[in-house]
Amino acid sequence: MRLSLNQQGINTDGRGVRAVRLFTRQTLVAMTLKRILPDPPGDFHAEASLWDLCSVASLCRNLVEGYVYLRYFGTEKVTPEDAELRFVLGQFHRNNEWYNIRKKTDKNDPVLREFEAGLREQEERLNNHPYIKELTAPQRNRVRLRHEMYKTKADFEVEESVCVSLRRDFQLLSNQVHPLPLSIERIDNERGRGIGNEADVNWCLLSMSLATRYLAASTVSIADYFPVQLGEPFKEELDQIRPFLELF
Repeated sequence: MRLSLNQQGINTDGRGVRAVRLFTRQTLVAMTLKRILPDPPGDFHAEASLWDLCSVASLCRNLVEGYVYLRYFGTEKVTPEDAELRFVLGQFHRNNEWYNIRKKTDKNDPVLREFEAGLREQEERLNNHPYIKELTAPQRNRVRLRHEMYKTKADFEVEESVCVSLRRDFQLLSNQVHPLPLSIERIDNERGRGIGNEADVNWCLLSMSLATRYLAASTVSIADYFPVQLGEPFKEELDQIRPFLELF
């Protein structure tokens, strides 16, 4: 929280700005997660508190995903050409989403023509971008299909030590977020009702352990990206946070 508040006034480029925004989002999600978790006083009884596993897992998954986006769009060291390709691809996805939402709301919206012209221009930039030849064939295909990122979770598992189990972590949390069989069929007279039973408490603790690792990685990543403004002033706190990167 203190580190997030000290981001104001940092002079940086576009990737730095996006990194600050993404870390701000990570901080807000973490604050909300802390708010909905039971806050044990001295006479705390787990069974008398609300353990909302679905909401806890959802916010924890947001922190996992947020770290991936923080690295891809912000703190990962990349060339200017790579940074531009990532930005244009991300902006195309953003504008295309807005276009589809507005079209489904009012297909006669006059603003749609502006969106269409802008999307055509961005498509041309993507098709002719010089950095595409540096990508792998699967990554080029993701650009062609206009995914918001050309990297996959599998790529992050190879490149980022904290993401070594990213697909497993995301799948585990997602199965509790969505009304899927793994989440629904565990509900009985005790489990899945917000009651502090052993199973739900343990699921919440597991979700929290995953989220803690990715939130710690986000904090270290933003501080390392701004070593003078954030890294040095918060060195003592960061030294205490770094061990959490090894949690599994």
